[in-house]
Amino acid sequence: ISSAVETASWGNCLDKSVDLDIEKTTWLAIDLSPDRKHAALVAAQKLGDESFVVKLLHTWKNDLQLDDKAIANDLADYARKYPVEQVLYSRRTAGAVAARLAPAGIPIFDMDSAYPQACDEMLSAINSGRLKHRGQSELTQQVLAAVQLKRGDGGWVIGRRASGQIVCAAVAVSLVSHFATRQDNDLDIMVG
Repeated sequence: ISSAVETASWGNCLDKSVDLDIEKTTWLAIDLSPDRKHAALVAAQKLGDESFVVKLLHTWKNDLQLDDKAIANDLADYARKYPVEQVLYSRRTAGAVAARLAPAGIPIFDMDSAYPQACDEMLSAINSGRLKHRGQSELTQQVLAAVQLKRGDGGWVIGRRASGQIVCAAVAVSLVSHFATRQDNDLDIMVG
């Protein structure tokens, strides 16, 4: 088990001048801890062709168990504030929250099948400096606490339980990275 993100790489992504814009296309991601006592909501927006900003918008904590209806209501406020293309979630952790968003007309997207790819895209964006963050202490703590769980022949995911700490925000960063790293058109690499 090894740390998913190096401290120096995450530090190189710090940019206090970036922030979310209420006019720009936004992706939100919600993740809950396996014990359902913690949750985090992260947003991402593209800054240009290559780079994007991530921001921790909200965390929840309950010593017994989180209320999925309360989380959905809080999340809906953010979905109304920003032009949200998708709210990304894992059926395994945040399915109950997402189920409450869909009837309200908030677009949801299940990321379970794309989760390993999203983790890879997040790490690539961090190591290349394309991901930008504002240095929020809670976000930094959770991202640096995330550990890699190897999957198959070369794949990996952030291990929620294996991390031994709360890493909901780190998982949410990986989910939004999947959409924030998409190309605006199909032409990504030019040959010739």
